[in-house]
Amino acid sequence: MLKNIFIISMVAAAFSTASCNLVDVTDLDPINQLSEDEAITSVQKAQSALLGTYSVLKTGLELPVYYPASACLMGGTMDLGSSGGPAEAMFKNNEVDPQNYTLDAIYTKWYAVISNANHIIEKAPLVETTNPRRDEIVAEARFLRALGHFYLLRFYGQFFDLNSKYGIVIKSKPIKDAKSEPRSTVKQSYDFILADLDYAIEKGPNFSSTFYASKQVAKALKAKVLLYMKDYPESAKLAKQVIEEGPFKLENTFYDVFFKKIIGTKEAMFQTPYDDKNDRNNKAFMMRSTYLPSENYKTFMAGDKRDTAALTRTTAGELRNKKFNNTIFNTGNGVTTLTADTEYFLRLAEVYLIRAEAVVRSNGDPEEARKAVNEVRKRAVMDEITSNDPAELLQLIRREKILELGAESGEEWFDMVRYASLGDINFQTVKPSVKSVNQYILPLPYNTVKLSDNIVIQNPGY
Repeated sequence: MLKNIFIISMVAAAFSTASCNLVDVTDLDPINQLSEDEAITSVQKAQSALLGTYSVLKTGLELPVYYPASACLMGGTMDLGSSGGPAEAMFKNNEVDPQNYTLDAIYTKWYAVISNANHIIEKAPLVETTNPRRDEIVAEARFLRALGHFYLLRFYGQFFDLNSKYGIVIKSKPIKDAKSEPRSTVKQSYDFILADLDYAIEKGPNFSSTFYASKQVAKALKAKVLLYMKDYPESAKLAKQVIEEGPFKLENTFYDVFFKKIIGTKEAMFQTPYDDKNDRNNKAFMMRSTYLPSENYKTFMAGDKRDTAALTRTTAGELRNKKFNNTIFNTGNGVTTLTADTEYFLRLAEVYLIRAEAVVRSNGDPEEARKAVNEVRKRAVMDEITSNDPAELLQLIRREKILELGAESGEEWFDMVRYASLGDINFQTVKPSVKSVNQYILPLPYNTVKLSDNIVIQNPGY
């Protein structure tokens, strides 16, 4: 199974090539132009197309590296390494130009995932079969489509304002031509994402591997989406179900999360794979050359026992990200050290903290919120929090997420935006380079707007 997921289909190769250039998303080679023998005419071919979609998700650096690292730069837990240049500095300084290459590459790659998924969603239901796997394949594709739209919305749409007209361009069909479509509102974007997740929860397979979508992972992502939508009671409810129903468990130690990686993990819920052969991605190398942990993050971690598992220093004293630092890979014939690594799209510790915040914001029992936070702190061998004050609890939860997830997936940046939009923090004290609400999100890529003849409207301030 691990070997099969590394097979890159013709579809994935086409999209990977397209993502290397500054192009409008509608310039991608359409998936429906594949030869007839590559079309989805059976469950087996639908499965192959699905593997191709997973391959788009993990090939290249756009989604496993550029997306999380850029968010970490904006959030302040990462800084520029020796290979970091002007393009990366724009994210650090929260002044990103619409012609930034990384900005465009991330945007294009997510739409490649979405278009691949749309091909399956459109064609697989037409396969006449009694095999229940067909509907599971569609459900996995709809999860990936939801994931793509949600990640796009967080970067390029005013995700923090349900009344905003600045959502994203929703793609519900495979990309077939260069016709541009207008942006949906934020509410419409969220509704589309929720519909896909509800289908994945109902029709998806049970969890079998961290590399594939499942009912349980779809439920966890929905809890996160609902938190962003401010539907706090339902978010708290779903997060609790995910925690209690399993099969996920917190690792015994914080160190184990980043030692086990993709081998025998209990906590990772959905992540990208890699191997010691053809899929040696350069994530670990990028995390010690282009992107480094910031000294501010090191100061923040001081006194927390997760410090030494998250951070290390070279003999020259340069700070390094130990979460992604020369991965140990068990080949079966011994242990190999790689410059490759994974991207955790979801792991269980985050679900505990989603539940804690959702409980507080829904005026729930403070003890329930504390219990969720303290499960994570117990694993970190840290003292329990004891506050009953809702405002203080919210700050403690945000702090805990940085301690647990900092310099990892960029969640600290999205939390800053959410908290600031709710009046819980002031950007002038947490990230002074953010001086305007316009900087809460990134601009749409220049070519996406230009080639649409302004059908796709640029974000305010850009």
